[in-house]
Amino acid sequence: MRTYEEVLSLMDSGWRVDDAGRLNFLRQVNKWLGQPDRRLRIVHVVGTNGKGSVVEMTARILEAADYQVGTFTSPALFDAREQVQLNHHSISKSAVVHWYEHIRTVLVAHGEEPAALSAFEYWTFMALLYFADAHVDVAIIEAGLGGKRDATHVISRPAVVAVTPISLDHMQWLGDTLAAIATNKAAVIQPGSRVVSAQQETRVTAILEHATQQVQAAWQAVDVPVEILVDTPAQLRLQIAGVPYELGLRGQMQAESVRLVWQILAQLDLPTTPENRQLGLSQATLFGRLTVTGQVIYDGAHNPAGAQQLANELNRWGLRGHVILILGMLADKDTVAIQAALTPLARQVIGVTADNQRAMLATDISQHTATLGEAMTQAKQLATATDWIVVAGSFYTIKGVITHGDLASEHDAFI
Repeated sequence: MRTYEEVLSLMDSGWRVDDAGRLNFLRQVNKWLGQPDRRLRIVHVVGTNGKGSVVEMTARILEAADYQVGTFTSPALFDAREQVQLNHHSISKSAVVHWYEHIRTVLVAHGEEPAALSAFEYWTFMALLYFADAHVDVAIIEAGLGGKRDATHVISRPAVVAVTPISLDHMQWLGDTLAAIATNKAAVIQPGSRVVSAQQETRVTAILEHATQQVQAAWQAVDVPVEILVDTPAQLRLQIAGVPYELGLRGQMQAESVRLVWQILAQLDLPTTPENRQLGLSQATLFGRLTVTGQVIYDGAHNPAGAQQLANELNRWGLRGHVILILGMLADKDTVAIQAALTPLARQVIGVTADNQRAMLATDISQHTATLGEAMTQAKQLATATDWIVVAGSFYTIKGVITHGDLASEHDAFI
Protein backbone atom coordinates (compact mmCIF):
# COMPACT_ATOMS: atom_id res chain seq x y z
CA MET A 1 0.00 0.00 0.00
CA ARG A 2 1.32 3.42 -0.93
CA THR A 3 1.80 6.15 1.63
CA TYR A 4 -0.07 9.43 1.55
CA GLU A 5 3.11 11.22 0.53
CA GLU A 6 3.66 8.78 -2.34
CA VAL A 7 0.10 9.36 -3.55
CA LEU A 8 0.65 13.12 -3.63
CA SER A 9 3.87 12.68 -5.60
CA LEU A 10 2.05 10.59 -8.22
CA MET A 11 -0.62 13.19 -8.97
CA ASP A 12 -0.17 15.79 -11.73
CA SER A 13 -0.87 19.29 -10.41
CA GLY A 14 -1.50 20.82 -13.85
CA TRP A 15 -4.88 22.12 -15.05
CA ARG A 16 -6.55 20.41 -17.99
CA VAL A 17 -9.38 22.85 -18.63
CA ASP A 18 -8.12 23.67 -22.14
CA ASP A 19 -9.17 20.22 -23.39
CA ALA A 20 -12.56 20.55 -25.12
CA GLY A 21 -13.35 16.85 -24.62
CA ARG A 22 -12.33 16.77 -21.00
CA LEU A 23 -15.79 16.91 -19.45
CA ASN A 24 -17.05 13.93 -21.48
CA PHE A 25 -14.10 11.87 -20.27
CA LEU A 26 -14.66 12.93 -16.64
CA ARG A 27 -18.34 12.03 -16.88
CA GLN A 28 -17.33 8.59 -18.15
CA VAL A 29 -14.96 8.16 -15.20
CA ASN A 30 -17.76 9.27 -12.88
CA LYS A 31 -19.99 6.51 -14.31
CA TRP A 32 -17.25 3.94 -13.80
CA LEU A 33 -17.08 5.08 -10.16
CA GLY A 34 -20.83 4.60 -9.71
CA GLN A 35 -21.84 8.27 -9.96
CA PRO A 36 -21.31 9.09 -6.28
CA ASP A 37 -22.67 12.61 -6.84
CA ARG A 38 -26.15 11.15 -7.34
CA ARG A 39 -26.14 9.84 -3.78
CA LEU A 40 -25.54 13.31 -2.39
CA ARG A 41 -27.51 16.48 -1.71
CA ILE A 42 -25.09 18.98 -3.26
CA VAL A 43 -24.69 22.73 -3.10
CA HIS A 44 -22.44 23.68 -6.03
CA VAL A 45 -20.72 27.04 -5.46
CA VAL A 46 -19.29 28.91 -8.46
CA GLY A 47 -18.17 32.48 -9.06
CA THR A 48 -15.01 34.57 -8.91
CA ASN A 49 -14.60 35.94 -5.38
CA GLY A 50 -16.19 34.92 -2.10
CA LYS A 51 -16.69 31.20 -2.80
CA GLY A 52 -14.64 30.11 0.20
CA SER A 53 -16.46 32.45 2.58
CA VAL A 54 -19.86 31.24 1.35
CA VAL A 55 -18.86 27.59 1.77
CA GLU A 56 -17.41 28.25 5.22
CA MET A 57 -20.39 30.16 6.63
CA THR A 58 -22.98 27.78 5.16
CA ALA A 59 -21.13 24.76 6.51
CA ARG A 60 -20.67 26.23 9.99
CA ILE A 61 -24.37 27.09 10.30
CA LEU A 62 -25.48 23.62 9.19
CA GLU A 63 -22.95 21.98 11.51
CA ALA A 64 -24.30 24.08 14.38
CA ALA A 65 -27.68 22.49 13.63
CA ASP A 66 -26.07 19.02 13.96
CA TYR A 67 -26.04 18.12 10.27
CA GLN A 68 -23.21 16.12 8.72
CA VAL A 69 -21.57 18.47 6.23
CA GLY A 70 -18.92 17.66 3.65
CA THR A 71 -16.97 20.50 2.06
CA PHE A 72 -14.69 20.51 -0.97
CA THR A 73 -12.70 23.71 -1.45
CA SER A 74 -9.48 24.90 -3.05
CA PRO A 75 -6.73 25.88 -2.92
CA ALA A 76 -5.30 24.23 0.16
CA LEU A 77 -2.84 26.41 2.03
CA PHE A 78 -0.81 24.08 4.22
CA ASP A 79 -1.95 20.50 3.54
CA ALA A 80 -3.76 19.15 0.48
CA ARG A 81 -6.19 17.32 2.77
CA GLU A 82 -7.75 20.66 3.75
CA GLN A 83 -9.64 20.48 0.47
CA VAL A 84 -11.86 17.63 1.68
CA GLN A 85 -13.44 18.05 5.10
CA LEU A 86 -16.26 16.42 7.03
CA ASN A 87 -17.60 18.77 9.71
CA HIS A 88 -14.33 20.71 9.53
CA HIS A 89 -12.14 17.65 10.03
CA SER A 90 -9.80 17.01 7.12
CA ILE A 91 -9.95 13.66 5.37
CA SER A 92 -7.41 11.29 6.91
CA LYS A 93 -4.24 10.31 5.09
CA SER A 94 -5.38 6.69 5.06
CA ALA A 95 -8.71 7.68 3.48
CA VAL A 96 -6.89 9.65 0.76
CA VAL A 97 -4.78 6.59 -0.02
CA HIS A 98 -7.85 4.31 0.00
CA TRP A 99 -9.90 6.41 -2.41
CA TYR A 100 -6.92 7.19 -4.64
CA GLU A 101 -6.20 3.47 -5.00
CA HIS A 102 -9.88 2.80 -5.70
CA ILE A 103 -9.99 5.41 -8.48
CA ARG A 104 -6.66 4.22 -9.88
CA THR A 105 -7.88 0.61 -9.97
CA VAL A 106 -11.08 1.62 -11.78
CA LEU A 107 -9.11 3.61 -14.36
CA VAL A 108 -6.75 0.73 -15.09
CA ALA A 109 -9.69 -1.73 -15.29
CA HIS A 110 -11.12 0.40 -18.09
CA GLY A 111 -7.87 0.65 -20.03
CA GLU A 112 -6.80 4.09 -18.79
CA GLU A 113 -3.48 5.12 -17.31
CA PRO A 114 -3.54 6.35 -13.67
CA ALA A 115 -2.09 9.63 -14.96
CA ALA A 116 -5.24 10.17 -17.04
CA LEU A 117 -6.58 12.34 -14.21
CA SER A 118 -5.01 15.52 -12.85
CA ALA A 119 -4.56 16.05 -9.12
CA PHE A 120 -7.61 18.31 -8.93
CA GLU A 121 -9.69 15.72 -10.77
CA TYR A 122 -8.54 13.00 -8.37
CA TRP A 123 -9.43 15.21 -5.40
CA THR A 124 -12.85 15.98 -6.87
CA PHE A 125 -13.70 12.29 -7.24
CA MET A 126 -12.18 11.44 -3.85
CA ALA A 127 -14.39 14.09 -2.23
CA LEU A 128 -17.56 12.80 -3.89
CA LEU A 129 -16.77 9.17 -2.99
CA TYR A 130 -15.78 10.05 0.58
CA PHE A 131 -18.93 12.10 1.20
CA ALA A 132 -21.22 9.49 -0.36
CA ASP A 133 -19.61 6.77 1.75
CA ALA A 134 -20.11 8.92 4.88
CA HIS A 135 -23.80 9.56 4.03
CA VAL A 136 -23.45 13.28 4.68
CA ASP A 137 -26.60 15.38 4.94
CA VAL A 138 -25.19 17.87 2.44
CA ALA A 139 -22.00 18.27 0.40
CA ILE A 140 -20.92 21.82 -0.42
CA ILE A 141 -18.68 21.71 -3.48
CA GLU A 142 -16.64 24.70 -4.65
CA ALA A 143 -15.75 24.86 -8.33
CA GLY A 144 -12.02 24.97 -8.97
CA LEU A 145 -11.62 26.95 -12.19
CA GLY A 146 -14.61 28.42 -14.01
CA GLY A 147 -17.41 25.96 -14.54
CA LYS A 148 -17.82 24.54 -18.06
CA ARG A 149 -14.67 22.39 -18.09
CA ASP A 150 -14.07 22.25 -14.36
CA ALA A 151 -13.90 18.79 -12.82
CA THR A 152 -16.79 19.63 -10.49
CA HIS A 153 -19.03 19.92 -13.57
CA VAL A 154 -19.42 16.13 -13.41
CA ILE A 155 -22.06 16.87 -10.75
CA SER A 156 -25.26 16.21 -12.64
CA ARG A 157 -28.00 16.92 -10.09
CA PRO A 158 -26.98 19.65 -7.64
CA ALA A 159 -29.82 20.61 -5.32
CA VAL A 160 -28.60 24.21 -5.32
CA VAL A 161 -26.25 26.14 -7.59
CA ALA A 162 -24.96 29.25 -5.78
CA VAL A 163 -23.17 31.96 -7.75
CA THR A 164 -20.86 34.41 -5.97
CA PRO A 165 -19.92 37.76 -7.59
CA ILE A 166 -18.44 37.20 -11.04
CA SER A 167 -15.57 39.38 -12.24
CA LEU A 168 -12.49 39.12 -14.49
CA ASP A 169 -10.03 36.37 -13.55
CA HIS A 170 -8.36 33.36 -15.20
CA MET A 171 -9.02 35.08 -18.53
CA GLN A 172 -6.56 32.89 -20.44
CA TRP A 173 -8.86 29.91 -19.74
CA LEU A 174 -12.34 31.36 -19.20
CA GLY A 175 -12.52 34.18 -21.77
CA ASP A 176 -11.46 37.80 -21.87
CA THR A 177 -14.86 39.40 -21.26
CA LEU A 178 -17.22 39.38 -18.30
CA ALA A 179 -19.94 37.85 -20.49
CA ALA A 180 -17.67 34.99 -21.56
CA ILE A 181 -16.64 34.25 -17.97
CA ALA A 182 -20.25 34.36 -16.75
CA THR A 183 -21.30 32.00 -19.56
CA ASN A 184 -18.50 29.60 -18.62
CA LYS A 185 -19.54 29.53 -14.97
CA ALA A 186 -23.27 29.29 -15.78
CA ALA A 187 -22.61 25.97 -17.53
CA VAL A 188 -22.78 24.13 -14.19
CA ILE A 189 -26.49 24.96 -13.83
CA GLN A 190 -28.35 21.66 -14.25
CA PRO A 191 -31.98 20.66 -14.88
CA GLY A 192 -34.02 20.75 -11.69
CA SER A 193 -31.47 22.77 -9.72
CA ARG A 194 -32.44 25.80 -7.69
CA VAL A 195 -30.20 28.71 -8.63
CA VAL A 196 -29.34 31.53 -6.24
CA SER A 197 -26.96 34.42 -6.81
CA ALA A 198 -25.14 37.27 -5.19
CA GLN A 199 -25.74 40.72 -6.64
CA GLN A 200 -24.20 40.80 -10.12
CA GLU A 201 -23.75 43.25 -12.95
CA THR A 202 -26.96 43.39 -15.01
CA ARG A 203 -25.47 41.55 -18.00
CA VAL A 204 -24.18 38.77 -15.73
CA THR A 205 -27.60 38.30 -14.13
CA ALA A 206 -29.17 38.11 -17.59
CA ILE A 207 -26.75 35.35 -18.61
CA LEU A 208 -27.38 33.38 -15.41
CA GLU A 209 -31.16 33.70 -15.73
CA HIS A 210 -31.03 32.64 -19.39
CA ALA A 211 -28.89 29.59 -18.57
CA THR A 212 -31.31 28.66 -15.79
CA GLN A 213 -34.28 28.88 -18.13
CA GLN A 214 -32.53 26.94 -20.90
CA VAL A 215 -32.06 23.81 -18.75
CA GLN A 216 -35.36 24.14 -16.86
CA ALA A 217 -33.77 24.92 -13.53
CA ALA A 218 -35.45 27.30 -11.06
CA TRP A 219 -34.19 30.87 -10.61
CA GLN A 220 -34.62 31.52 -6.86
CA ALA A 221 -32.36 34.54 -6.33
CA VAL A 222 -33.85 37.06 -3.91
CA ASP A 223 -32.57 40.14 -2.13
CA VAL A 224 -31.67 39.66 1.53
CA PRO A 225 -31.47 42.93 3.48
CA VAL A 226 -28.09 43.26 5.19
CA GLU A 227 -26.91 46.28 7.18
CA ILE A 228 -23.38 46.77 8.49
CA LEU A 229 -23.48 47.68 12.19
CA VAL A 230 -19.78 47.44 13.14
CA ASP A 231 -16.78 47.02 10.83
CA THR A 232 -13.31 47.13 12.42
CA PRO A 233 -10.27 44.84 12.30
CA ALA A 234 -11.47 43.39 15.61
CA GLN A 235 -15.19 42.98 14.88
CA LEU A 236 -17.76 42.57 12.12
CA ARG A 237 -21.39 42.85 13.14
CA LEU A 238 -24.20 42.71 10.60
CA GLN A 239 -27.96 43.00 10.74
CA ILE A 240 -29.33 40.30 8.45
CA ALA A 241 -33.05 40.33 7.64
CA GLY A 242 -33.61 42.43 10.74
CA VAL A 243 -31.57 40.27 13.15
CA PRO A 244 -28.09 41.27 14.44
CA TYR A 245 -25.27 38.74 14.05
CA GLU A 246 -21.60 38.66 15.04
CA LEU A 247 -19.27 37.23 12.38
CA GLY A 248 -15.96 35.43 12.73
CA LEU A 249 -14.92 36.62 9.27
CA ARG A 250 -13.94 40.23 8.56
CA GLY A 251 -14.70 42.84 5.91
CA GLN A 252 -17.75 44.44 4.39
CA MET A 253 -17.56 42.04 1.43
CA GLN A 254 -18.98 39.43 3.83
CA ALA A 255 -22.31 41.26 3.61
CA GLU A 256 -22.64 40.02 0.03
CA SER A 257 -21.50 36.53 1.00
CA VAL A 258 -24.08 36.39 3.80
CA ARG A 259 -26.85 37.34 1.38
CA LEU A 260 -25.95 34.28 -0.67
CA VAL A 261 -25.65 32.03 2.39
CA TRP A 262 -29.19 33.01 3.47
CA GLN A 263 -30.47 32.18 -0.02
CA ILE A 264 -28.77 28.77 0.04
CA LEU A 265 -30.26 27.91 3.42
CA ALA A 266 -33.71 28.90 2.17
CA GLN A 267 -33.44 26.36 -0.67
CA LEU A 268 -32.29 23.40 1.44
CA ASP A 269 -34.76 21.24 3.32
CA LEU A 270 -32.46 21.40 6.35
CA PRO A 271 -34.04 23.70 8.94
CA THR A 272 -31.83 25.97 11.05
CA THR A 273 -32.65 28.31 13.92
CA PRO A 274 -31.42 31.88 14.55
CA GLU A 275 -29.25 30.37 17.30
CA ASN A 276 -27.68 27.92 14.81
CA ARG A 277 -27.01 30.82 12.45
CA GLN A 278 -25.44 32.99 15.13
CA LEU A 279 -23.18 30.19 16.36
CA GLY A 280 -22.19 29.22 12.84
CA LEU A 281 -21.40 32.76 11.71
CA SER A 282 -19.35 33.44 14.83
CA GLN A 283 -17.30 30.27 14.34
CA ALA A 284 -16.63 30.83 10.64
CA THR A 285 -12.96 31.45 9.87
CA LEU A 286 -11.03 31.25 6.62
CA PHE A 287 -7.34 31.88 6.72
CA GLY A 288 -6.09 34.23 4.02
CA ARG A 289 -9.39 36.03 3.54
CA LEU A 290 -8.87 39.29 5.42
CA THR A 291 -7.45 37.37 8.37
CA VAL A 292 -6.33 39.64 11.22
CA THR A 293 -3.70 38.42 13.70
CA GLY A 294 -2.39 41.20 15.90
CA GLN A 295 -1.44 43.99 13.49
CA VAL A 296 -0.89 41.65 10.55
CA ILE A 297 -3.51 41.14 7.83
CA TYR A 298 -3.41 38.21 5.39
CA ASP A 299 -5.53 38.40 2.26
CA GLY A 300 -5.19 36.42 -0.99
CA ALA A 301 -6.29 39.42 -3.13
CA HIS A 302 -5.16 37.57 -6.26
CA ASN A 303 -7.32 39.35 -8.84
CA PRO A 304 -8.34 42.98 -9.43
CA ALA A 305 -11.73 42.67 -7.71
CA GLY A 306 -10.20 40.99 -4.67
CA ALA A 307 -7.41 43.57 -4.48
CA GLN A 308 -9.92 46.42 -4.68
CA GLN A 309 -12.01 44.85 -1.92
CA LEU A 310 -8.92 44.67 0.29
CA ALA A 311 -7.99 48.27 -0.54
CA ASN A 312 -11.51 49.46 0.26
CA GLU A 313 -11.43 47.71 3.61
CA LEU A 314 -8.01 49.10 4.55
CA ASN A 315 -9.34 52.57 3.70
CA ARG A 316 -12.45 52.03 5.82
CA TRP A 317 -10.27 50.95 8.71
CA GLY A 318 -8.23 54.15 8.39
CA LEU A 319 -4.99 52.37 7.49
CA ARG A 320 -4.00 54.34 4.35
CA GLY A 321 -0.36 55.37 4.76
CA HIS A 322 0.07 52.98 7.70
CA VAL A 323 0.65 49.81 5.71
CA ILE A 324 3.81 47.79 5.16
CA LEU A 325 2.77 45.69 2.18
CA ILE A 326 4.36 42.31 1.49
CA LEU A 327 3.26 41.69 -2.10
CA GLY A 328 3.80 38.60 -4.24
CA MET A 329 1.75 37.73 -7.34
CA LEU A 330 1.48 35.21 -10.12
CA ALA A 331 2.68 36.60 -13.44
CA ASP A 332 -0.40 35.38 -15.33
CA LYS A 333 -2.72 37.54 -13.21
CA ASP A 334 -3.61 41.18 -13.87
CA THR A 335 -0.67 42.34 -11.80
CA VAL A 336 -0.94 45.96 -12.95
CA ALA A 337 -4.49 46.27 -11.63
CA ILE A 338 -3.65 44.49 -8.36
CA GLN A 339 -0.72 46.83 -7.74
CA ALA A 340 -2.78 49.88 -8.72
CA ALA A 341 -5.33 48.98 -6.05
CA LEU A 342 -2.94 48.16 -3.22
CA THR A 343 0.33 50.07 -3.49
CA PRO A 344 -1.15 53.59 -2.99
CA LEU A 345 -2.15 52.57 0.53
CA ALA A 346 1.32 51.39 1.50
CA ARG A 347 4.09 53.35 3.20
CA GLN A 348 6.51 50.64 2.04
CA VAL A 349 6.13 47.77 -0.44
CA ILE A 350 8.26 44.65 0.00
CA GLY A 351 8.26 42.57 -3.17
CA VAL A 352 8.50 38.79 -2.82
CA THR A 353 8.52 35.95 -5.33
CA ALA A 354 5.48 33.81 -4.52
CA ASP A 355 5.97 30.10 -3.89
CA ASN A 356 4.87 28.99 -7.36
CA GLN A 357 6.55 28.43 -10.72
CA ARG A 358 4.19 31.01 -12.29
CA ALA A 359 5.30 33.69 -9.83
CA MET A 360 6.20 37.23 -10.83
CA LEU A 361 9.75 38.06 -9.76
CA ALA A 362 10.09 40.17 -6.63
CA THR A 363 12.31 42.62 -8.50
CA ASP A 364 9.44 43.32 -10.92
CA ILE A 365 7.19 44.26 -8.01
CA SER A 366 9.31 46.61 -5.91
CA GLN A 367 12.83 47.94 -5.54
CA HIS A 368 12.65 46.71 -1.95
CA THR A 369 12.64 42.91 -2.07
CA ALA A 370 12.96 40.02 0.36
CA THR A 371 12.82 36.26 0.33
CA LEU A 372 9.65 34.66 1.65
CA GLY A 373 11.57 33.65 4.77
CA GLU A 374 12.87 37.17 5.42
CA ALA A 375 9.82 39.24 4.44
CA MET A 376 7.96 39.25 7.76
CA THR A 377 11.11 40.03 9.75
CA GLN A 378 11.92 42.95 7.43
CA ALA A 379 8.35 44.24 7.63
CA LYS A 380 8.40 44.18 11.43
CA GLN A 381 11.69 46.08 11.44
CA LEU A 382 10.18 48.75 9.17
CA ALA A 383 6.86 49.03 11.01
CA THR A 384 6.12 51.68 13.61
CA ALA A 385 3.58 51.26 16.40
CA THR A 386 0.78 52.59 14.14
CA ASP A 387 1.68 50.50 11.08
CA TRP A 388 -0.05 47.33 9.94
CA ILE A 389 1.65 44.60 7.93
CA VAL A 390 -0.43 43.33 5.01
CA VAL A 391 0.50 40.12 3.17
CA ALA A 392 -1.33 39.93 -0.16
CA GLY A 393 -1.33 39.16 -3.88
CA SER A 394 -1.63 35.36 -3.85
CA PHE A 395 -2.39 32.49 -1.50
CA TYR A 396 1.03 31.15 -2.52
CA THR A 397 2.55 34.32 -1.07
CA ILE A 398 0.69 33.85 2.21
CA LYS A 399 1.69 30.19 2.45
CA GLY A 400 5.31 31.04 1.67
CA VAL A 401 5.57 33.86 4.20
CA ILE A 402 4.13 31.65 6.94
CA THR A 403 5.83 28.33 6.24
CA HIS A 404 9.24 29.73 5.25
CA GLY A 405 9.38 32.49 7.82
CA ASP A 406 9.28 32.93 11.57
CA LEU A 407 5.60 31.91 11.73
CA ALA A 408 6.30 28.37 10.53
CA SER A 409 5.83 26.81 13.97
CA GLU A 410 2.46 28.53 14.33
CA HIS A 411 0.92 27.71 10.95
CA ASP A 412 -1.18 24.78 12.21
CA ALA A 413 -3.19 27.27 14.27
CA PHE A 414 -4.19 29.13 11.13
CA ILE A 415 -5.86 26.20 9.37
